[in-house]
Amino acid sequence: MRKLVETPIIWLLALLLSACGGGGSSSPDLPQAPVVTEPPLGENFERNFITQTIDGQLVDRAYLIRYPETLDEDSYPVVFFLHDENNSAEQWIEENPEVVELIDSGAFIGIFPDGYEQHWNSNGQTDVDDVEFITLVSNDLDAMALMAGSERFAVGESEGAGMVNRLGKQTSLFSAIAPLLNQQTYFASDVVPLQAVSVFQINGSEDPLVPLEGDDRYLSVQQSAENWAANFNCDFDGAVRQEVWGTYNVDLVTYGNCIEHAEIRYAVVNGLEHNVDFGGDFDLYSLIWAFFLDRMDPSPSPLDMKLLSLGDSYTIGQSVCSTCNFPEQLKAALLDEYQQEEGVDLQVIARTGWTTTNLKNAIAEENPDTDFDLVTLLIGVNNQYQKRPFSLFETEFVELVNSAISFVDGRPERLIVVSIPDYAYTPFGQSSNPEVISQELQAYNDFAQNYCENNGLTYVYITDITQQGLDNPDLVASDGLHPSALAYTKFVERFLPVALDKLP
Repeated sequence: MRKLVETPIIWLLALLLSACGGGGSSSPDLPQAPVVTEPPLGENFERNFITQTIDGQLVDRAYLIRYPETLDEDSYPVVFFLHDENNSAEQWIEENPEVVELIDSGAFIGIFPDGYEQHWNSNGQTDVDDVEFITLVSNDLDAMALMAGSERFAVGESEGAGMVNRLGKQTSLFSAIAPLLNQQTYFASDVVPLQAVSVFQINGSEDPLVPLEGDDRYLSVQQSAENWAANFNCDFDGAVRQEVWGTYNVDLVTYGNCIEHAEIRYAVVNGLEHNVDFGGDFDLYSLIWAFFLDRMDPSPSPLDMKLLSLGDSYTIGQSVCSTCNFPEQLKAALLDEYQQEEGVDLQVIARTGWTTTNLKNAIAEENPDTDFDLVTLLIGVNNQYQKRPFSLFETEFVELVNSAISFVDGRPERLIVVSIPDYAYTPFGQSSNPEVISQELQAYNDFAQNYCENNGLTYVYITDITQQGLDNPDLVASDGLHPSALAYTKFVERFLPVALDKLP
């Protein structure tokens, strides 16, 4: 193969390049060189060519490289973007400027290949060897210092997504892929993948071109995801949750605990047809990049583990020592488990008296990172104590769950929802109609537990520990209301095995 690079270099240098036909015999004559023009999309683009044999003829196939605006790293991960049918790489870039913005932030280097005659051989329907073409492009990148040996990912739209599925099965080029608007074909589904690869598949429920339920070419959306999951021995009980992307409601299913830390995730966008316009300010490609980024280091080292605890006085440990609350005790237990003295970063967003509304506002103000490894959520007692409408809790609890999941990079399996302690079994509670307190708190806990079970989320019940407070006063703090350090220790005894199961 030979690679041509569009630069102002004279043609003589281009003619000195050697060539061979992709998959065919070499030709004694070089094909006519393409006309040299500056890439029309800006100086940070570079247009290269791979020469391939198609139908017995040598053909120069183009791919664009887009570098970050400021190159301040020695190397960068790489994301391939495969355009939809009847389109070109250049046109696709112009239609998706947010991808260039993401590249310019320094996240990665973008690679934009051109399908032959604006199509991809995603289903073995032609003799064009697009698997070879993308492999040769990837090989080219290994000769470039900024991308040599870099981690690689691929996004495809429509027919490009079909090609990305095929590449995920037939090559070991990519750590993760995101096929958009195209699930696996039967042709691809029969292939045994060469390695475990993470998959983020996105489909519209009203897509008239690639039906959700599949047809004689395509598996159904669910069958496609399950095919990936079966190949990588993932848990087959997919965790289901609902999100809002722009103006659309989304059903998101995740298959975790796969071999080699892979993860299979598929999203059904309710009401969406064959496009990726979600409306509002929703940034699809930042969401996909977050999924890819997590695949780059899916096994958090104990020296680089981040925990986030969201809640109220039960989280900060009112009336116990600063290291006696359950988040600090969980942190210490994890360090002990990993036999480390330090390396777990804990952030707590909680305050005495906070309702779900207070916690929501605090989260908006603090704007936590999205790369936490584990998050806990314990909230609601002050909604009950302050006689807030139960319907408010029903609404805001779900919103807080969705926020919590976003802080662990959209991985619902990394969330632990904690039941509300029952303060009726404290000296304070005994003076305030304890039977009503217990009944009302049970309603809050029942709602949270049912929501978690229906959405595949982890719910840890600790209320029964606090209901021993009258029989065992050591479980109540000195203020006669909150859990004691001993009670928190018992909480952590229940959290720890759950946390260890979630952390690779």
